Amino acid sequence: MLLKERTSSALTSADLTDLPSRLAWLDDRYLRNARDEAFEEGLREIMKVDAEGKIVPEPIRDPLTGETNGFAVIGSSGDGKSAMIRRNLAKLVGFREQTPQSDGNYLAVNVPPEATIKSLATDILAKTGYGKVASSAKAHELWKMVRHRLILCKISLLWIDEAHHLLRGGAGRDLVGALQTLKNLMQEESGVAVIVSGIPKLREGLLTDPETNRRFKWQWLRPVGTASEDAVNIARFVTACCKNIGLLPPGDPHFAERLIFASHDGLGLSLALIKDSLRRALTVKDSQLTLDHARRTWELQHPEHDGLGPFADIHWPDLKKSLVDAGWA
Repeated sequence: MLLKERTSSALTSADLTDLPSRLAWLDDRYLRNARDEAFEEGLREIMKVDAEGKIVPEPIRDPLTGETNGFAVIGSSGDGKSAMIRRNLAKLVGFREQTPQSDGNYLAVNVPPEATIKSLATDILAKTGYGKVASSAKAHELWKMVRHRLILCKISLLWIDEAHHLLRGGAGRDLVGALQTLKNLMQEESGVAVIVSGIPKLREGLLTDPETNRRFKWQWLRPVGTASEDAVNIARFVTACCKNIGLLPPGDPHFAERLIFASHDGLGLSLALIKDSLRRALTVKDSQLTLDHARRTWELQHPEHDGLGPFADIHWPDLKKSLVDAGWA
C-alpha cells in the first residue's frame, strides 16, 4: 500500500511566505564527499601549490619541455561529475572563471552531442570574448587562434566537460584530430593544464592514442553502494536539508537506500531526486518529507516503469528483494 499523497499536517501560511528563499537555499545545496578530496588530489598533480600548500592557478610544467598535464574525471551519466568539478574549482582561492563578461584564469566549456572539434574551438573563442569567426575557417586555424586567446586572456586551466562527444565516430568527426588537439593544448610554453570529464567512452577514446593518454591523470567515480559511507552521508544530508527548510525528516529508516536504488547507484542522480522530492513537499505545503513525495517525483521522471517501485510503502529489505527478483533496473 502506498502512503497517502498528502501528510495530515500542513505548513502554516506564515511559513510559506519564505518559500522562495527556502527553494533557493535548496537549489544551492551540495554534498561534499570523498570524491571531492580525490579531485583536489588530482588537481595537485597538474597545478602548482604555494608555500602553504594551497593550489594556485598556474600549471605545473615539465622543466625540460615546458609541457603541462591533464586530469580526466570519468563516471557514468548521473554520477555528479560536473557539479563536483564546478563546486571545487569555484571554492579555490585565486581561481576565477573566464566568461565573455569577466576576466578569469580558468575556462569551462561544455561539449554538446553534435559538437565537432571545429565547433568547440568556436565556442572557446566566444567564451574568451572573441567576435564572430568566418565560417570558412579551417579547424587548425581556429585552434591556433584558441591557443593565442588563451595566452592573451591568461588562462591557465581549461575544463572540457562532456568531452566524450569529441571522440565519437561518424560523418564529419575526426577522432585523430580531436586527440591531437587535446595533446597540443598541453604542449610548449603556451600550454594550459586541461581537465576533461565524461562517461567511460571518454577513457576508451583517450586510450586509442598513447601519446595523448599518458598526459592525463585519472579519477574514476565509482557507483554509490547502499552500505557505503556515501549512503550514510546521503541520509544525513536529507535530515539536514529537512531541518533547514522546516520539514520533518522521513520516517522510513531506509529512505536513503531507496533513493540510491532508484537512482541506479548514481550519486548525482540521488541528490537530484532528494532535491526534487523536497521541493515537492514544500510546494504542496506538507510538513514532512515522505515516501510518497519521492514516489511521485520519481514516477514523473521515469514513466517507463509501471507498477511497484522503490518508494512503495513496503518494508525495504522485502521490497528490494522483490524488485531485484523481478529484474527491476
